[in-house]
Amino acid sequence: MILAFKVITSVIIFVMAPSAHTFIFLLVMQWYWLLLPLPLLAVPILFWIRLRRVRRKRRQLIRSEWAVEEADWNPTEVRGTM
Repeated sequence: MILAFKVITSVIIFVMAPSAHTFIFLLVMQWYWLLLPLPLLAVPILFWIRLRRVRRKRRQLIRSEWAVEEADWNPTEVRGTM
């Protein structure tokens, strides 16, 4: 809520006085609020990276345990040829 208020207020200030000086002033005064969304973006990205790594490891373990070639095994099929 406060982030939206700050963004709207900054846009209004910049619309009223559009100059490079105003932009720099707003950026310097509120740079730390720009860092706030980073964890909200980083957590899903890190989860996705970990999910890909776990799936790759699972695929490798299944192939090594069952001696299945990559062309013979499709993990998305309901009835694979394991």
